[in-house]
Formats: sequence, structure tokens, C-alpha cells
Amino acid sequence: MRLFWNTRASWAAAVLAACGVLLWTGCGGGAGPTVIRLSHITSPGSTWDKGAHKFAELLEERSRGRFQVRVYAGAQLAQHNQKTELQQLCSGAIEMTLHSPIILALFLDPRFDAFSLPWLFPDHAVANAVCDGPFGKRALGWLEENGIHGIAFGVNGFRQLTNSVRAVTRPEDLKGMKVRVAGTDLFRAVFAAFGANPTTMNFGEVFTALEQGTISAQENPLSIIYSSKFYEVQTYCTIWNYAYDPLILTYNKTLWEKLSPEDRALITRCGKDAMDYERDLVQREDRELIETLRKKGMDVQVLDAPRKQLFRERCAGVYRQFAPRIGPAIVQAIQAAVETARQSGAGSGPD
Repeated sequence: MRLFWNTRASWAAAVLAACGVLLWTGCGGGAGPTVIRLSHITSPGSTWDKGAHKFAELLEERSRGRFQVRVYAGAQLAQHNQKTELQQLCSGAIEMTLHSPIILALFLDPRFDAFSLPWLFPDHAVANAVCDGPFGKRALGWLEENGIHGIAFGVNGFRQLTNSVRAVTRPEDLKGMKVRVAGTDLFRAVFAAFGANPTTMNFGEVFTALEQGTISAQENPLSIIYSSKFYEVQTYCTIWNYAYDPLILTYNKTLWEKLSPEDRALITRCGKDAMDYERDLVQREDRELIETLRKKGMDVQVLDAPRKQLFRERCAGVYRQFAPRIGPAIVQAIQAAVETARQSGAGSGPD
């Protein structure tokens, strides 16, 4: 377990947030519905947000109003900061979050970096099969070790590249480009292998940094690129599917265990159904948003298999570099899970 309670300030922030939640919910009585706060970092209207609201809708309907879910987009309760958001989840200041394994690897447990290895997953079908299978169940166990209950996997999407400098179709095109990457060291290593200058910053700061020219590029799934309106400050987009990014719908473990078995089963069913809905949205947007972004004025390059292979080969050393951190057995296990899913016919092909 990676402890992130490393400053008095962060501890105080979590305690204050917890007190705020207690004041918000009140004590005892049981006169009204049980209120659940579900936080996520992305914008209102994003696929994360739509999945969260679908969960709220299903749970309120199926519980006949016994539960009320309040969705907080943009991590409003955490000062728009994902680290603080995760701290609040672990402390019980908020009940639920949607989190990417990228954030979980950065602040909670490095084993979650296994999901972010470059060009590991060929398509959504294989990725979903791995997340919903034995390897995904194993990963949810890592959450349990850290005081979090994982309910179901959703998807952020395959991560694509946007920039304001040039069309990127070869590794050399990234040379010297200042690229904001999600916080994991793994992504920094991938872009460094291409000769780029990777940097990290809180997601909530990315649009302004692109607008002001502090950075010239960023990487995110198409749904986030569109919902965050990056097309307003970026000219070029490269579809290369360099990393797959699932989501995990989570619940504070201590609070989860206080629920009745019947309510835990109900929340689990609603969570799985909501994440299936969210997955369908992302896959549909992956098909539709390329043309939408072109209509917004972006130059969108869709790389074929040989072009992707050039990038794959350039960053092959990342697997060797990060296997000791993730765990060699875990890297082998997720690679085996991908191959098993492929052979079972879950995917449509290598790219």
C-alpha cells in the first residue's frame, strides 16, 4: 500500500471534508433517503458524468427512493483535485468515486500501472473481457487492501494525442514537444522514448495551459478531448490507441460494510448496469467523434497498423523498465489475460 497522508495539510483537508459531509447528511433519525455522494473529475456531460448519473437514476428507481445519489462533476468537493478526491474516498468523507487506474497507481498502489502499459489492449472487447475476468477481480482485491471496495469497471477510453504544433504520424514528430501526460511515471517514460518533453499537471489546469501555450500537447480519450473542448485550443489529433484507460466505480470500504447484504447487492447490480451503459457510450463516441472533431476544425490523423508499430517498437523498453515496479508476475498475468481474451474471440483483431 502506498500511503499518501504525508502532510498535515492533506490530513486536515480530509478531516474538514469529512466534517462537512457529516454536517451535510445529519445524524441518526433515518427520516429521509440515504444520501450517497459520487465524485468524478471530468466535466458535466462527459461519459464519466453520464455513467454516474445513470447509476444515480438506477439506484434511486430500484431502491424506490431509499437511496439518493448526488453526482459531483469536476471533483467539486475536492477542490478539483484527484489526489484530494481519493483521500476523501479513503477517509469516508465521500462515499463513492469514479477513478482511473492511472490515479490509483500514482497515489494508492503501483500495481494498477499494469492497465496502462502501451499498446497492450487491441480493442474495447478484449479490454472489457480482461477487466471483467479473473485479472480484473484480482485488481479489485488491491483496492480492498487499501480500504476501498470496487463495484464495477467502466471505461475512460483509448488515449489519443492532440497538439498545436504539427500532425504526428511518426515518433520523430514528437521530438521536443511539451506534452502534458497523466501523472504516472509510465506515461512520462513512453513520451520520453519518442523524444518529447512530457510534463504533468492537474487535469483541471490543462485547458488553460494549452490556451496560454505553457504546453503544446496533451493525451486523453476522445470523449474527454471533446467534452473538455480541447478542439478550441488544439489543431491536430492523432488516433493511435497508445494506452487503454478503464474506470472503476468505487465505494469506501468501511461504509460499504455497514450496508445490508441486500443493499450491497442492489448497489452492485446498479453499478454494473451503469458502467455497461457508460462503456457503450464511449465506444459509440469513439466511432463518431473523429468526424465531429474534424468538423470542429481539427486535423485528425488515424494511424494504421504499420504506423502504430513504429511507436510500439520505439517504446518497447517501457515494459522492462516498469515490470519491477508493477511486479513481473502481474505484467505477465495481464499479458496472458489479453492473449486469452483474444483467442476466445473477444476482440476483432490486433489493431
